[in-house]
Amino acid sequence: MMEYFQAVEQRYSHKERFLPTPVPLNHLERIAKAGLAAPTGTNSQCVRLVLLPDRESVQTLCAAAPTAGMETAPAAVALLTDSSAQQAWHNFELEDYAAAAENILLAAVALGYASVWLDSPYFDEEKQQTALTILGAPEGFTLRVVLPIGLPDGEGSRRGKIPCEERMFYRKYGVSR
Repeated sequence: MMEYFQAVEQRYSHKERFLPTPVPLNHLERIAKAGLAAPTGTNSQCVRLVLLPDRESVQTLCAAAPTAGMETAPAAVALLTDSSAQQAWHNFELEDYAAAAENILLAAVALGYASVWLDSPYFDEEKQQTALTILGAPEGFTLRVVLPIGLPDGEGSRRGKIPCEERMFYRKYGVSR
């Protein structure tokens, strides 16, 4: 398993195809547990995960919103949030699922896999409802993101990052070290 900062640096959004090599269930569970270890606002723990441990289960969800990654991924993790777990004064669902998703993405890379954050297909209400039905989600749940996981079929394209010096400042915005 790779070191944390190496995983952070190597993580990218894999938007291409995956190899058909299965992801062992113990790897998928370890990746998922990393997501559930993420911090949650007021300890609401509103994130629920549905593991899709094989190509057949991924293909079933892919019917709701096909993408290149979902069409070839050997496994995936669907992140849902339970709105009933929130405090009346503030809803932390977005922060909670984002923290869980990032932990999952990094854990996947640490174990040698690639993934991509797929949320936009489920912004469409019809696709959202179809996916929730496929996943068997209870009333009041929202599908936030699906993370296909597998070995990349090739290098995968990476987008460049704006240099840190242009995005990181000291004491005030715009002040370099």
